[in-house]
Amino acid sequence: MTNEILYDIVNCYDIDQPAITFLRHNENRTYRVDDALGKSYLLRIHQPVKESMVGLQHTYAGLLGELEMLDALASQSRLIVQSPLRNREDEFITVVEYEGQRLNCSVLTWLDGRDLQKEDVANRERVKQLGAQLAELHSFFLKYPHEGLENRPSQGIAYNLGMIETIKEGLKLELFTSSDLSIIEDTIVFINAHLEKVGHTSDTWGLIHGDLGLGNIIVTTEGKLSFIDFGFFGPGYYRTDVAMGAQLIPAEHRDTFLESYYGHTNLNFDELILLEGYMLISIIGFYAFMIGNESVHEWMRENMPQLCADHCLPYMKGERIFYKV
Repeated sequence: MTNEILYDIVNCYDIDQPAITFLRHNENRTYRVDDALGKSYLLRIHQPVKESMVGLQHTYAGLLGELEMLDALASQSRLIVQSPLRNREDEFITVVEYEGQRLNCSVLTWLDGRDLQKEDVANRERVKQLGAQLAELHSFFLKYPHEGLENRPSQGIAYNLGMIETIKEGLKLELFTSSDLSIIEDTIVFINAHLEKVGHTSDTWGLIHGDLGLGNIIVTTEGKLSFIDFGFFGPGYYRTDVAMGAQLIPAEHRDTFLESYYGHTNLNFDELILLEGYMLISIIGFYAFMIGNESVHEWMRENMPQLCADHCLPYMKGERIFYKV
């Protein structure tokens, strides 16, 4: 993308003498924008590097749902978040024409800090902080209006079934064996059977972050935690976020995380089965989302057999994997 187009986009906002630095091109094209006053911003051009990554979150309506939520989250909660800027037309989204495509663009405030590291979650106090902040995020989502969010990604039973079809593409690419694919399909069907019993109640289903990983949690320069990259924000099971958070944490600290989130660790047997199921779904979801990314294909070939043998099969046999995944 040319500098001329980039500056045309940024000049739609009240940013004085912007200097633009490319960051990366993955789910979006991202750039750091520094102004004459020393303030910084994040420019996102919502064009994934691979066509297979395109989703509802990249549409105008879907993106608007994310930005409106972030605006409310920044103003109505104590959480540290990147808030969206409005352009000179008082809109959150700037649309540009590029190589025959209409691309949606957004600008967020910059957040100084670094990605959460494995060393951070080896610290019990940091784990407690993470659990408490996830609980606060979900508390905000409970009160946030759900109307109009049908344009956001939804991570439910249908989403899980869709992953089966996506994973089948990996068989064509010789990433997985038919045996591994069969185990993955059985695992998803097994988990969905439990989810059908749970249903969509206010305690189980609502709005979630949907993509909690080390790279989507920032440790600020003040030592606080901040959730970023709400690209998969939308309807889903709350335990999806809880499971993703637990996966980041060493097994010996996972009870601490649950206690900080729930206020207790007394999960009954069915709740633990579901939490383990969400952990497996999130791992399988990563494979599905990255199926078109050749750079991780070799990693998939090496790790899929281990996922099936060490986690999926024991889980379906009734063994507990919460402290092994």
